[in-house]
Amino acid sequence: MEKYLLSIDQGTTGTKVLLVNRQGLVAAESYQKHTQYYPQSGWVEHKPQEIWEKVLAGVADALLQGQIAPEQVEAVGLANQGETVLFWDSANGEPLYPAVVWSCRRSDQIAERWRADGEWAQKVAERTGLLIDPYFSATKIRWMMEEVPLVQERIRQRQAYCSTLDSWLIWQMTGGASYVTDASTAARTLLFHHRQGKWDEEILRYLEIEEEWLPQVRPTVGSFGRTNPDSFCGIQAPILVSQVDQPAALYGHLCTVPGMSKCTYGTGCFAYMNVGNEPPATKESGLLTTLVWKREKEHTYALDGAIYAAGSAIEWGREQLGLYQDIDELQRWSEHWYDELGRGDAPGSLLFIPALNGIGTPYWNSEARGMFLGLSQHTDRPLMVKAMLEGIAHRVADVFVTMEQAVGQKISILRVDGGLTQNPYLMQFQADLLGIPVEVPEMNETTVMGIAFLLGEECGWWTEQELQARMKVGRRYDPQLDEAVRKRLRDRWKKAVHFLLQMSEGSDTTRG
Repeated sequence: MEKYLLSIDQGTTGTKVLLVNRQGLVAAESYQKHTQYYPQSGWVEHKPQEIWEKVLAGVADALLQGQIAPEQVEAVGLANQGETVLFWDSANGEPLYPAVVWSCRRSDQIAERWRADGEWAQKVAERTGLLIDPYFSATKIRWMMEEVPLVQERIRQRQAYCSTLDSWLIWQMTGGASYVTDASTAARTLLFHHRQGKWDEEILRYLEIEEEWLPQVRPTVGSFGRTNPDSFCGIQAPILVSQVDQPAALYGHLCTVPGMSKCTYGTGCFAYMNVGNEPPATKESGLLTTLVWKREKEHTYALDGAIYAAGSAIEWGREQLGLYQDIDELQRWSEHWYDELGRGDAPGSLLFIPALNGIGTPYWNSEARGMFLGLSQHTDRPLMVKAMLEGIAHRVADVFVTMEQAVGQKISILRVDGGLTQNPYLMQFQADLLGIPVEVPEMNETTVMGIAFLLGEECGWWTEQELQARMKVGRRYDPQLDEAVRKRLRDRWKKAVHFLLQMSEGSDTTRG
């Protein structure tokens, strides 16, 4: 009987499910989209029960499409959203409130108070590798503790669990038998001492979060329990991998050697550089250091840069501003602009800074808001869209240039994934701004395949060296822009960002 690996990527907008055979080929797949909820400006929520239903629907659909029986599943792996967090009833698994999504800014004031309290900003950075920001789970947890009566009631009854989505989903998959997370996910909460490999007692005490609410932290590759066939589509198999989606994408690109880098162009952009087993000092750089995977006792770290708005900015341009009708129109314009770059034409003078919900790495200013600079009577819809794509590329360049300065090493190649990598103008302009080749892999499901790669290694189906030999580039963009032009574009961009930060009244622009 042929066996398959079940790889699940539970992401911000939907759930991707793959069944992968011993040859590393996708035998069946499914994608299930879930609803985004925006109860107030800057607030983002998910309904956990809806996500669980979509996971089940995706698994059932993939089994059906591949005509694969549940007993043919050898092992299960899961990628998760990272910082998205919820409280739930420890007795029955019922969510006590919607999941608060990583991009939600409702806990801004809690983060501000914490940052301003003595030396906490420095202590948190040293222990967690992160900055105090609403992006991470801790302030979202504290917000629910302060504002949600049902959470307060279950805490008093000592019947509250609090976790990122992976732990809740694994609890569901195992029929309530496992309450666990992995080290890469714990490292995104602001509650985890990444060098010691455990929840930080002093941070928990300061925020009044009880360790008994939190899941047990395990290595990224190992044992997370066994799925319950009554709960999980008839499947009874070990869960051997659990990991945050961006580290999973880093592994999907096989960026396993220090210095190798990837960027995912999704709702936001997520830039990672593998820095090996020892996190470098990044004080005052605005960069984050995050644990990307733990295998047995070995920790692997990456520098992490976040751009909050990328695909969401392009979607905003279509839905709210009506700048283009559909993705086909955007692609036609982009092919034309790509051809212009090939003839040596320089980008235009219009700038767009995609800070629609704050600006992340390396500036970390939650009060900043996006803006166009250089509008004139000649500005039309295509020029505005072009400036939006260029703004995304500039923000990615901000992050990687900062990383290069932090480690004192030039990146040689950038590997990329995500929906926006299908846009040729964005990819070429990205290569031009960074002055390095940008490679889009032939395989387009990097996150979920990263989980499958780790699963297959753990099951003895292949080695990392064999995977490296199979890796194929789908499209490569080599830099074409003159160095003097590149410098002029970047200098102008830096002035625009400086102006934006000055305009962010009442904000702290020195958090990095």
